[in-house]
Amino acid sequence: MKNSGTGIKKHTIGLLSAVWTAMLLTAVTAFGQTTHSTFDVLYKQIKQKNFFKLSELFAGTKKKLPVGYQYFTEALLDNAFNRPEESNRKILKLEASKATLPDSLMLKIWHIKEDNCMKQYDYAGAKNAVQTALKKYDKLLTEEEKNDLKNNLKIWTALENESRQRVTIDGSTRLKMEKDIAGLKNLKVNTGRDTMNFIFDTGANISTVSASTARRLKMKMIPAGIEVDAVTGVGVKADLAVCRKLVLGNITVENAVFLVLADSALSFPQINYQINGILGFPVIEALNEVQLTQDDYFIVPDTETKINAASNMAIDGLSPLIFIDGRHFTFDTGADQTMLYAPFYQESKNDIDKQYQLVKIGMGGAGGKIEHDGFKVNHTFHIFGKQIPLKNISLLKTKINKETVYGNIGQDVIRQFKKMTLNFNQMFIKFD
Repeated sequence: MKNSGTGIKKHTIGLLSAVWTAMLLTAVTAFGQTTHSTFDVLYKQIKQKNFFKLSELFAGTKKKLPVGYQYFTEALLDNAFNRPEESNRKILKLEASKATLPDSLMLKIWHIKEDNCMKQYDYAGAKNAVQTALKKYDKLLTEEEKNDLKNNLKIWTALENESRQRVTIDGSTRLKMEKDIAGLKNLKVNTGRDTMNFIFDTGANISTVSASTARRLKMKMIPAGIEVDAVTGVGVKADLAVCRKLVLGNITVENAVFLVLADSALSFPQINYQINGILGFPVIEALNEVQLTQDDYFIVPDTETKINAASNMAIDGLSPLIFIDGRHFTFDTGADQTMLYAPFYQESKNDIDKQYQLVKIGMGGAGGKIEHDGFKVNHTFHIFGKQIPLKNISLLKTKINKETVYGNIGQDVIRQFKKMTLNFNQMFIKFD
């Protein structure tokens, strides 16, 4: 679920989130009984996707766990903190140890392995992981999960013989982002044949182009017949494309994968607006570090920023998470407003019920507007020693998409700083 100030943004990101959910399986399959009391404490944080607290707890309990549970937790944490190669090594150690884990945990291991392979652009490896999950753990999967896996299989089969994405950085890059008529920030991309504006969005889980843009930029089209559910509830067919060369200043991205949607799926005729393309997380993460300024500059430094602090960023699949005041939130530079979710309400229920009146919170976009019970609250975040007070934040009273995070941090927080740094090696989000 994404919050945004524009119906266009909500529609687009809702669509892309649905796509990547299908690509990366359902978020967390029920683990069932873990059969180990010490691991049960860790398992509670795993279910909540609170990898930050999981990391702290694991450091103190690791020696109490059987070796199989140690490797499982390490593989999961390495995946969450963007160490896919290390995560796959732990999975190999788990397999070599011959440790016995519940099938539900082993199914999760193959989910993690698929994600690791995808993040290393090892599409054949991702395909193998999906095939193994379908073959070995068929009885644990619901029909919906099986269909998602089969949809994934289409994707990785279509890409398995494609070259891996590669990034070359020849010095620092500083580019001005331009706002389009929908208020979305765009970067000018060059393919060597043509130049076009693409929306820059860390909240987009996959880079996307319209069919006409893919043809104009001479991308390699790959028929895939992927099933995508748009926010309207209407099923959409999508294909894939590979962009052999994409240039951003002094950065060259080779073999970037894009989802290809019909022009109509990215068109908003009511305001005469057509989205050409969206640069999503897989491209952004590959740049190692990105800096975004208050006056809309996109910067990739030639030397990474160093900090002496614990990681405050993790990744759930391809969705960035940020740790603030002991709570974990999703983090979306494309959302205008921060939104708080039901877990936040449950934690502060008595105070909120006393201070605020129940109201209707509207959410929606091109497919229509839906209202949910909630509150408009004031809250102060504390980030790097600075207080960030926000007023009239939307707070949902009940879960609407099985949210386990406390909310989604948007531009109303980010705009209070002159510069934001996203570092995908050390896994931190820094505000200056």
